[in-house]
Amino acid sequence: MNRPLSYWLNLALFTLAASTLAFGGMTLWLAYSRARMLVYPARRPAERTPDTVGLVGWETVTFRAPDGTRLEGWFVPPRAEHGAVIIFVHGLGSNRAHFLDEAAMLTKHGYGALLFDLRNHGTSEGTITTFGYFEVLDVHGAVEYLNTRRDMNAQRIAVMGDSMGGATALLAGARIPSIRAVIAQSAFTSLEDNIAEGVEGLTGLPAFPFAPLVSWFGERMTGISVRSVRPIDEIANISPRAVMLIHGQEDMLVPVRNAMQLYRAAREPKELYIIPNVGHGGFYQADPSEYEHRLVEFLQSALLADWHLHP
Repeated sequence: MNRPLSYWLNLALFTLAASTLAFGGMTLWLAYSRARMLVYPARRPAERTPDTVGLVGWETVTFRAPDGTRLEGWFVPPRAEHGAVIIFVHGLGSNRAHFLDEAAMLTKHGYGALLFDLRNHGTSEGTITTFGYFEVLDVHGAVEYLNTRRDMNAQRIAVMGDSMGGATALLAGARIPSIRAVIAQSAFTSLEDNIAEGVEGLTGLPAFPFAPLVSWFGERMTGISVRSVRPIDEIANISPRAVMLIHGQEDMLVPVRNAMQLYRAAREPKELYIIPNVGHGGFYQADPSEYEHRLVEFLQSALLADWHLHP
C-alpha cells in the first residue's frame, strides 16, 4: 500500500519524539538512582575488629552527636603519658574498620584511637549522608565523648579523615577549637567544585548531563545545597593549630589539585604530603615506613608540643 509522504514524516517525528522522551526518562531515572546511592549508601558493618590488627584493651562505645544521632565505635586508650587520642573519620560507604591499620600503627607510638561509624553508616543511626554538612556533628560528638574519659588527655585530640571523612575532618578542625591537629587524606575543596569527578568516579556516569541532575536530586533528598560544603573556605580557621594534607598524585576521583588549593588556602602550620603513583587511597600500603614517619613526625610536632596544653 502506498502511503503519502506526510504519513512517513509523521511516523518519523513520532519515533523521534518517543525516543527523546524515553532517553530523557532514562536519564532522569539514572540520575535519581545514583543520587540515592550517594545519599543512602549501602550500609556495611565492620568485617574486622581491633583484634584483627593486634590492638588490645579496646572497648565498644556509643555516644551521640549534638543533634541526638546515636553513633557506635571502638575506643583504644592511649598507652603513653601524653594521653593523646586520634579520632578517625572514614569515607563514603565505609565504616569504623576503615582506619584500623593506621590506628594500629599509631597506637605503637602510644596514641589512643577512637574509630566510629558516621551517621547512616555501619551500625550508627542516621538516614542520610551529606558529605560533611551533618557529619561534622558526628566528630563534635566524638570530641564530647572523649571529654568524658579519664584515661586520656582531652587537650591532646587530633582528627584524621579520608575522602568525605577528610573534608569532614577539615570542617571539624575549623569549628571545634579543642581539636589540636588535623590530618586530611583525599579531601575535596568543595562539594560543588568536585561534583563532576565525583559523579563519574562514584556512579560511572558521564559528568554531563548527569552531574547537575545528580546534584539536583541530592539536594531535594537532603535539603542541603551542594554549595554548603566548602572546606576550602574554612581551612584557614584551623590555624594556629596544625593541618596535614595527604593526597595521591594519580587520584581520579578527587584530583590532586584539591590538595594544592587547600594547602594554599590554609595558614601555618601546615604540611602537604603528595604520594606518587597512588590514586584515591592506599597511602599506608604504598610506602608504610615513609607514611608512618611522616604521620608520627607531624603528630609529635602538632599535638605533643607544650604550648598545645594551653588553649
